[in-house]
Amino acid sequence: MLRFNGIFVALACLAVPLGCKTTENVAVKEGVGAQKRRELRAGAWQQKEQDLALTAPEAEDGAPGALIDVTMTSQVGVLLDEVPVSMRGRAAAAYLQQPDQFWIERAKAQVRLATYRLVFRNYFYRPGKMQLPLPPESLWAIELVGPPARETGAKHDTVVVGYRLKTTLLTTPTSPKLSEPRLGTIGGTWEEAFTFPIDPELIFQRTGYACMDEAEFPPNSVDAEEADSFYDHECVVEKEPSLAGCHQHLPLPDKTCQQALRDHVGKVDTKLVFTRRAWSEAVANQVRVGPTTTTAGADLQVVKEEFHLNRTVYKYFAPGACELEEQCIAAPGWRRLLQFATSDRNTGNQTLDIGPIDYYLTGAGGPTVNDQNHVFEFSACHKHYHFTHYGSFALGEDKALTTKRGFCLQSTNRFSNIENSPLHHPYGGCEYQGVSVGWVDQYKIGLPCQWVDVTDVTTTKPLPLTFTSNPDGFLCEGVPVLDAAGHPVFEPTAFRTANGEVVSRAKCDFAPGWYDNNVDTYDVALQAPGEGYVTKPCDRGQVGPLRNCGLKNTKVKIACAAGAPTTLKCSVPAGAAPQVLRVCDHSKRLGTGIPCTHDAGLVSLALEAGKTNVSFTCPAARDAAEPGGAVALYTAPVLTGDAAATVTCAF
Repeated sequence: MLRFNGIFVALACLAVPLGCKTTENVAVKEGVGAQKRRELRAGAWQQKEQDLALTAPEAEDGAPGALIDVTMTSQVGVLLDEVPVSMRGRAAAAYLQQPDQFWIERAKAQVRLATYRLVFRNYFYRPGKMQLPLPPESLWAIELVGPPARETGAKHDTVVVGYRLKTTLLTTPTSPKLSEPRLGTIGGTWEEAFTFPIDPELIFQRTGYACMDEAEFPPNSVDAEEADSFYDHECVVEKEPSLAGCHQHLPLPDKTCQQALRDHVGKVDTKLVFTRRAWSEAVANQVRVGPTTTTAGADLQVVKEEFHLNRTVYKYFAPGACELEEQCIAAPGWRRLLQFATSDRNTGNQTLDIGPIDYYLTGAGGPTVNDQNHVFEFSACHKHYHFTHYGSFALGEDKALTTKRGFCLQSTNRFSNIENSPLHHPYGGCEYQGVSVGWVDQYKIGLPCQWVDVTDVTTTKPLPLTFTSNPDGFLCEGVPVLDAAGHPVFEPTAFRTANGEVVSRAKCDFAPGWYDNNVDTYDVALQAPGEGYVTKPCDRGQVGPLRNCGLKNTKVKIACAAGAPTTLKCSVPAGAAPQVLRVCDHSKRLGTGIPCTHDAGLVSLALEAGKTNVSFTCPAARDAAEPGGAVALYTAPVLTGDAAATVTCAF
């Protein structure tokens, strides 16, 4: 890892669902749940040859593809429980006047919560059922059913509206039957049941880890703004942390997802209905989405719309943290991080197949060809493998690059809707890796080490951020070279492992222009110290004290007794609208308040006009440079349309 222009850049430890083994920060063990998922994976491996041949056979009627209609009827809303009772009527009236597009976007947010279970569906059933992802969002048609209405019950106060989802999958001729046997014939149907929160926003803030499926993610992967990446309505109360169960984070949730939704949000039971329809070229033309950039094999394309998502966040790292050992950060302590997403989409006409990895160090069957050739390197800190040649990036004008280490290449979502893109694949975990046609390998913005450490950057000048995929040609963007037995042929490279062993890569007949779509650059303007994504405007209709947006750094520092219970007397001026108060850490080393998210804050609450006692525990000493004993205040109006008022706090 390198420094340049005073910026420490690193990107490593990237998480992928159902495939990354780690024992960092929490004692986890492999129990019954782990064994069950291992067995399900084994079933997927056995179907490898069948899966890879999906594009070859033709349907009996000679159709070049298959069509599946998808529908759902549901209800979505805005929860007002955290809004002070005195202003709920006004808040409800404001939402009742929202345009249809507001509710359509909220409905889409609810539909996204089906993503995790559909993309990794094969792990929730016995062998015989595979992935069944929704089409790309551009094809989702949302129709509202009636006007929004306010519903007040014994538990919740909500503004709700009904809606219908209609969309259509376009895929290979044989894929429907292999994903879901009941879709193997024209007219066949399948209903996939879901329980959703009535309000899809602020799920993590309201229900904690109860609905978050952390199965084999590294610890601390769950991100409040990306709950759809983890949402699983079947998560239950578990007795102990597990790599294969829903929960790794301590303390473990004391409610099932269903109970947490009922008590803290309100829920809606619905189902996605999949119906196989007869082939129609006209319909296929209407729903076909996704470019094919080459017909000479696989081709990974940087997904610009994902890479262009970035945000600033602050995190504390203790000495000895894996992030320090693997050079994701320049030093321990509070760090200011520029987070961003990176994704690669296979826009070629063939699967990018990497093959088997002894990811769990079982030794079963001996080392794989990838292990023998050191394509992946073991991380002693994280207890799993890293693929060190996945990508590189740079921040600033300096041409120095640093390696982006991926855990593995998976097919984590289907971005294309085309005839040669199957609905399923064998690449759901790290034991067998690759990216299927039309699928994407995603690294979400909130995952550990998905960042650049910009703690010591002082410039306000926008800096170019560049991501280069597959810079060393270790991924075959074309057609792999095979020996007479059909096995990949490897060639030595100049790279060496930490132990000095030669790293070899699989030979490839690269497609013409394979590198042309592997690089993207755009300018990033860094926020000032003490500012973060929580101080940026809200853009999804979030309200109340739980939201992670629209807060203002008051630049007020209040000293308190480190580690001691503390009570402040806080006041809002008479006649002012209710205000949100969030109490955050204050860093002595950085000389600024920490713009904390709800889950990292000391307290978040709504204050009405007058005086209110606010109690919390004063930050304790973290290390020699961070003695604790100080807090920072961040405020905002409870309703984003109200005027901000000065919140004063003192002993």
